[in-house]
Amino acid sequence: LARLLYDEMQGKAHFELNAWVCVSDEFDIFNITKVIFQAIGGGNQKFKDLNLLQVALKEKISKKRFLLVLDDVWSESYTDWEILERPFLAGAPG
Repeated sequence: LARLLYDEMQGKAHFELNAWVCVSDEFDIFNITKVIFQAIGGGNQKFKDLNLLQVALKEKISKKRFLLVLDDVWSESYTDWEILERPFLAGAPG
């Protein structure tokens, strides 16, 4: 059901960027961020540092409305979520 809604929303102009990211059993912030960056058109740039990757992601989504679906996530760590969400605070409201 979520996938059908996502596919329908991709055709709409409400969101400037869309990404559906399947998360593995291991909640690896660096890898998840890298896959998100690639999914929104960030290319295959090489990053060795999470901070630099998050800065690049932040610049890519800055002041843009985006739809991001993280599928099959199993982490309940508040700290992990706080770190992962940092770049997304730069997006446009709505």
